[in-house]
Amino acid sequence: MSDSEEPVTFVCKKDGDASRGGHPLHMYRPKRRPPVTNCSNNYNDNPPRNLRNGHQTDNDETEEAFTNNNTNKASPRRSLLERGMSSPHIEVGDSYFTRTSVSSSFQSCVSETSQDDANMPLYNRLTNQRWHEIGNGEYPICATKEFDLMVEQLTEVLAARLTELLIHRLQKGRKMKQNGEEYDGGSMIDFLKLDIELRNYVLADEIMASLREYVACIGRLHNDVGFHSFEHCTHVFLSMNKLLAMVTTADDLNVSAKRRLSAQDIASSAFLQSRRSSDSEGHRRRAEHLSFRISEDPAIRFAMVFSALIHDVGHTGVPNSVLIEEEDELAILHNDVSVTEQNSLQLAFSLLQKQEFQLLKRCIGPTPEEQKLFRKKVIGMVMVTDISDQERLQIVASRWNAAFPPPEENEKEKPQIVEIKSAELKQAAKLRRFTMFTSEATALEFANERRSRRLGIRTSMDFSGMLIEAYRDSDQLQQHAVLETMMNVADVAHTMQSFSVFVKWNRRLFKEFYIARSSGRLSFDPSENWYENQIGFFSHYIIPLSQKMSKCGVFGPAGTVFEYFANENRKRWTEEGEEISEQIIREVTEEVENEES
Repeated sequence: MSDSEEPVTFVCKKDGDASRGGHPLHMYRPKRRPPVTNCSNNYNDNPPRNLRNGHQTDNDETEEAFTNNNTNKASPRRSLLERGMSSPHIEVGDSYFTRTSVSSSFQSCVSETSQDDANMPLYNRLTNQRWHEIGNGEYPICATKEFDLMVEQLTEVLAARLTELLIHRLQKGRKMKQNGEEYDGGSMIDFLKLDIELRNYVLADEIMASLREYVACIGRLHNDVGFHSFEHCTHVFLSMNKLLAMVTTADDLNVSAKRRLSAQDIASSAFLQSRRSSDSEGHRRRAEHLSFRISEDPAIRFAMVFSALIHDVGHTGVPNSVLIEEEDELAILHNDVSVTEQNSLQLAFSLLQKQEFQLLKRCIGPTPEEQKLFRKKVIGMVMVTDISDQERLQIVASRWNAAFPPPEENEKEKPQIVEIKSAELKQAAKLRRFTMFTSEATALEFANERRSRRLGIRTSMDFSGMLIEAYRDSDQLQQHAVLETMMNVADVAHTMQSFSVFVKWNRRLFKEFYIARSSGRLSFDPSENWYENQIGFFSHYIIPLSQKMSKCGVFGPAGTVFEYFANENRKRWTEEGEEISEQIIREVTEEVENEES
């Protein structure tokens, strides 16, 4: 270890128990960051010593007590690494695109981790990446331009998520059969096969081949543009998969509960047996509540990764505003509304409609109702990525404020919902007719009931005057708001990950704009105020978006990691971005000129 480095230990804590420790993290952090002379210098992307992925550590006594009390204990079923929190790792100096060597003190730790990871299925290795290091891993989880490798990465994750969904439906069907009910989704076992080595179900060969071919077709439909390419699709997809893995689950609550047990309780097998059955169901219900049912609904999780897969397919490399200005055929087709997003949806669902993918389509949604819900969720998630649509932004903001009202809104008196009591009005509601009433009292009751509700995000009205509730309960509204936020975060994940990842994708975005400008399709020069514009983008969009991830509470203590890295990237771009921008502009200009000549 050099004189300029000092040992640092981070401990991640879970909320709710100050005496409980977390996973010790040993790493080295330079005392001072050397001055940056050009874009290729090494960047330190690690959090400060008192912060681990955005979560403050406790005092040294608590840390020492935890370290002593957890020697030789078995790892929890769901590691902190899967929650987006770092496992024991090393200082990695990221250059503009590459890594540098690490301290020799950790070579053994690195080789052991790499060897263990090498034995994992690809899905687990992709999911186990730390949030801010997605794309910085080694082969085969690295960021790559190799088409077949990207297809394999995406297929493995989709296969795991789809298998999870099918097993869930299989269990649901069996439970309904036990209760004497009928499940019209067919036999899920037709889409699965039993893997003897894994001792678990996996996708049937025919489904797996169809899924891989669908992903490959989506990949080929991506245009070779600077930013919105198949590589961007892969990065957003893997970031979304990681976000879903970071959502609080019953396993997390179960691990937390076990850590709170005393040594005597742990030694008593009878005590554990008595606690196991009651705690399991309680943890599941609490996880559902904390995550607004996201953690317990595999249909939602599959829809989210599918949305990430298709969200930019067919992107032409120019903004919607350019397509509208040019009166492009896509703009005419989609009436100047979220042109590229609607085009992506049309391409993806038209592909899924083809005969060769009918089995895959039935596997995703075996019933018309499930197909309808899947399509509705995917459409909503892809459309929300159009952040240039001011009306949509306002709707998304209104939905978030309705789901998670500011503190001052909570203190205001909410309108009292008036219950319908008269049989006549109940019958009118059932028939959806409110044009006449036989008594004045019924008409008054109708007026009072209507005044107790306001039209907006939660409630709408049809032509008959019937009020339509958009959400069954508050959890469903909050779930919708959180999923939209997750989709937006995944789409700009590079801004909330390591600085080298941000710089890499920032360069690619500039190149896409520069090519559009040089071809005469872009009205503004992207090289003007590029440095200042990124600071504004962080301040007005990225930082507020990252704060939502913590406020919603779905990610537990790991929710602060997004704001932490967003702030760090803004700070470093403010300090170093002017010089980096100059180099990006210079390099991209030379590249484009050479490509055109």
